[in-house]
Amino acid sequence: MCRKQLKVIAYILLGLAIIHAFQLIFISDYIVKDIFKWILFSLSLLLIGYFIYINKSWLQKNYLTYLDKFILGIAMLTMDILFLLKNSLSFSMIYIFSILLGLSILVIFSMILPIKMSRIFDIFIISFYAVYLLGQDIYFRIFRDFFSFREAVSLREGIESGESMYKFEILQILILLVVGISIYYYLRNKNTSHIDIKSSFFMKALLFPSLLFILVNLNANYQVSSDRPHTSDHYLYITIFNRTHFATRFGTFNLLVTDLSDTLTPRFKNPRDRTFLDAYFEDNHKNHVENEYTDIFIGKNLIFILAESYDEMALSEELTPNLYKLKTEGLDFQNHFTPVFQRTTSDTEFIFNTSLVPSIEDGPTSFMFNKNSYSTSLASLFKNQGYQTNATHGNYKEFYTRYISYAGLGYDHFYGRDELGLDDFNKKFDTIFYEHAREYIIGEPTPFFSFVITFSGHSPYTKNHVVAQKHLDVIENHYGDSISDSIKYYLATQLELDDMLGMLFEDLDDRDMLENTVILLSGDHYPYTMNQDDYEEYKGIDAHHLKHRGNLYIWADGIQNKKISMLSTSFDILPMINNMFGLNGKYNHYVGNDIFGTTGNFVLYKNYAVYDGSTFMMLADPTINGNGVMVQATLYYQLSKKILRTNYFKIQD
Repeated sequence: MCRKQLKVIAYILLGLAIIHAFQLIFISDYIVKDIFKWILFSLSLLLIGYFIYINKSWLQKNYLTYLDKFILGIAMLTMDILFLLKNSLSFSMIYIFSILLGLSILVIFSMILPIKMSRIFDIFIISFYAVYLLGQDIYFRIFRDFFSFREAVSLREGIESGESMYKFEILQILILLVVGISIYYYLRNKNTSHIDIKSSFFMKALLFPSLLFILVNLNANYQVSSDRPHTSDHYLYITIFNRTHFATRFGTFNLLVTDLSDTLTPRFKNPRDRTFLDAYFEDNHKNHVENEYTDIFIGKNLIFILAESYDEMALSEELTPNLYKLKTEGLDFQNHFTPVFQRTTSDTEFIFNTSLVPSIEDGPTSFMFNKNSYSTSLASLFKNQGYQTNATHGNYKEFYTRYISYAGLGYDHFYGRDELGLDDFNKKFDTIFYEHAREYIIGEPTPFFSFVITFSGHSPYTKNHVVAQKHLDVIENHYGDSISDSIKYYLATQLELDDMLGMLFEDLDDRDMLENTVILLSGDHYPYTMNQDDYEEYKGIDAHHLKHRGNLYIWADGIQNKKISMLSTSFDILPMINNMFGLNGKYNHYVGNDIFGTTGNFVLYKNYAVYDGSTFMMLADPTINGNGVMVQATLYYQLSKKILRTNYFKIQD
């Protein structure tokens, strides 16, 4: 490449930079801005084409010499594209430049390694990347998101939760074919290309990735306003706040490298986070409006039931009379959302107990922040009022490190499988669990607050589910062949939950405690491990964010049945209980709001998205500018992250 050709490239880059600066500074209309982005993108592609054209002679002469590295780059790029196409993920303008940048750096790194090590490295990276993509494919099919290496600490829990979710797909054959061809080439051909880091050729080799780096920045999205950082590609790259969005912008290979690097980099406490939180809580106070439900349950007991995978598709006046009783005799929140976060049930428990957004960027909340404590939590508020606070669950307490985290959530005791005298078989039956946990749920002395996590509704929804086997005849007699097998097995598991509720009602009545006890029930998430084609067809859902529409019932003796149509979420439950039981918690400590004391609630999702009841919006969407809901949602995500990192609400000894 001669000096004249380098000058041409430099002049073109200068022109692109001017166009880029002009649209950033002077263009505010997004349609016009989008036209400029397409111009930049097209000219950038032409520049790449020109760069290849002026080097075509060298490529024709040397491609056999460096064929092994071409194989490496092409194999990685092919797998990346196949993965995105299979999962219907869009290709952004920046994708082609960012993925080529990452792969060109990979190739150069391989070329400067010692020859023997280089061959081993190439085979390893192609094989490892294939395994990574296949794992991501399974994870994405279940959660519509990508996993992070930071979640490796919860691998055991993830495997158990995703049991039976493996599904054979054509992508697996295609990726294995790419790997097989690549390895076959390396085994048949012993030539390994190599360059000396001190040679002039090494400096020339850096020209292409340097050009790509500039084009990545020229085609990147920039922050639209100071309170909307998620619209910036640079912020996305640094924080990896949305891994799916990251993959569409930078490619899954860059996600692998960046996420692994981020995982291996320790988090350091930032003193400015605590300063920010101090100022926020001092200056921002939520205006809570007293309402007809204010202090209505002062002094009463509360049994809060987190129902595993409960979805109203299981509700039946005939088959689930106790669930039906809760819905039709109490407060029925008909527009309630329970968004699913990374660690599903565990994160929902965290939301119910703290009304904060679980960890998204720092790894699983139940592992990375299990030693945090919360003076603002639901149990802490009840303890301050003299309540006995117990949590019970049929699974072993080490699962999701509940034996650590529930102490920080303010509970006097957490009773798991071993403490309740259950084994791995009978722990799965909610009725058997209840028989063993009865004295810890219906507490003495009163008043008490009991948090009950059920288990029977857990997947897999197959003939191997022992709880489903117990109730399957009832479901088949009622529904016949009108529903799919996966739906049948799921519905059968929920009959066990209903039987447990029947036992609870009977015991409360026998002990003359019914009129002084409130029962709250909400599912922890929709049945995401079910066959989703069956689920979507049965529910009539065509938008993923609407799958998170959940359920919430509050029953108390003598309460008037009411259907609540206003939008509510799992974040709003704690502030609402605070209002109903007169717990004196500060409303500005919570992401959620008292459902009856405010208007304008919205749903927050794990992928930094928000739903206001009519519109689903991604915080990273630069086309939405100045939206008050987006700005408030951004603040709540940032507040929760800082609270977790600083252990801001730590219970003082």
